[in-house]
Amino acid sequence: MKTAMYIDDLTAIDFSVYHGGEIRGDSVSLCVVVAGDRNDSGMISDFGKIKPRLKAICDKEVDHRLVCDPQFISVQDGIGQGEFPVSAGVISSMGPIQMYCPIAMTAEHYLDNIKSFLLEKFSAEMPMFDFQIELKPNPTPSFQYNHGLKLHDGNCQRIIHGHSADLQVIIDGKPCVETHRLIASSLNGKHFFNESDVMFDSGRSMIRYSASQGNFEVQLPNALLELVEGEPSIENISRHIAKKVHTLQPNATSIQVRVSEGLSKGAVTLL
Repeated sequence: MKTAMYIDDLTAIDFSVYHGGEIRGDSVSLCVVVAGDRNDSGMISDFGKIKPRLKAICDKEVDHRLVCDPQFISVQDGIGQGEFPVSAGVISSMGPIQMYCPIAMTAEHYLDNIKSFLLEKFSAEMPMFDFQIELKPNPTPSFQYNHGLKLHDGNCQRIIHGHSADLQVIIDGKPCVETHRLIASSLNGKHFFNESDVMFDSGRSMIRYSASQGNFEVQLPNALLELVEGEPSIENISRHIAKKVHTLQPNATSIQVRVSEGLSKGAVTLL
């Protein structure tokens, strides 16, 4: 007889990922099975003790970072520089090495690579346990996006991190499937930035800012930019989308936009 403990939806992990092709934001939920010897109290581990240790590893290693193969990053004096060929051109980035999560992309799907990476970290931190993990994607994603919040005092300031977003568009009290489709399609893969931080050039622009963790910079094709009035927080993104909906539906008497920032959190705008 074998008994293990399980923890479903232990934490949400939000990140951007480059696995060739494009940089996309994503959000996953971590589920863990932990096997090991039972102690005198009959427990493999106290849930209250192991959960924060596992969450801390996820937060430190993957969450709010740009996950990519090490071949696309060079590091000097704690500063990482990235060059990422995408369909629209090249995305170049620079910032503290903590903005990147270098993982060898040997598996076909990036979630398998992240899972192997986390299993190695968990086992190194807690070798007395055997771990099995599952990374559950957002079950109802509408689009995937990237952003950076220069005024945030935490990891959201990292210039390329992202989320998988749910989107609801309610017009005059009813869901509008066509408007939802148009908006979601236009935003998928975009990089949201404060319009005041963007230095435009023909076909390609630069975003540069300083935050508490250091100096950040990204250069990317203009086709991938989505400019927001103010900081690209989920609240301002919700307002931005509501204005887009109003442009598409100028005769609507009421508009409601509900958009998530990853899993189980987000913002609602009524117009």
